[in-house]
Amino acid sequence: MRLHVHLIAGVVAGSLIYRRDPLRLALFTAAAVAIDIDHFVLYAMRSGNWDPLAALLYDNFRKHSPRAGDTRPRYGSLRSIMHRAELSLPLLAAAACRWPLLRPIALGVALHLALDLHLPHFDWRAWRRAAGRCESCGVVRGDREVYLIIPPARGGARFALSNRVVWCGDCARRIQKQGSGKRRTLS
Repeated sequence: MRLHVHLIAGVVAGSLIYRRDPLRLALFTAAAVAIDIDHFVLYAMRSGNWDPLAALLYDNFRKHSPRAGDTRPRYGSLRSIMHRAELSLPLLAAAACRWPLLRPIALGVALHLALDLHLPHFDWRAWRRAAGRCESCGVVRGDREVYLIIPPARGGARFALSNRVVWCGDCARRIQKQGSGKRRTLS
């Protein structure tokens, strides 16, 4: 939920695309932000807390690795089917073709999903080096991802191949526990 990023990007991109049409600008900007309502609804349903401020505070908390003694609950992924681009974008595109007023909404959602896309997961250099296997245990599993060894905030090189590895979920959890917060996933 990077609300401010989606809002700023929606206003700037919408102003460039729809500079003479305030209604379409408003629809575009609203769509670029409003799709994140699913995060709040999923949080509220899982936690029972319908306070939007609590949801924002939880979002900031969940981005960090759990620390020893931290017993606060974690509610898993807060992404609904609306954040699945391969499902939502074709439906919105079909609706936008049928009803032209939906075009700014479809473009706003597409912008939002593009901003949420984590491109480091698609680092072909790391995937090619891994040759389809986890680089820690060597097992071929479907849940492999590209991870940063040292996050850029701690001095790691953002784009260096030497700072990226392909691990399965089990190895990533094991290594993250051993590193006590020194290693962090990109997602």
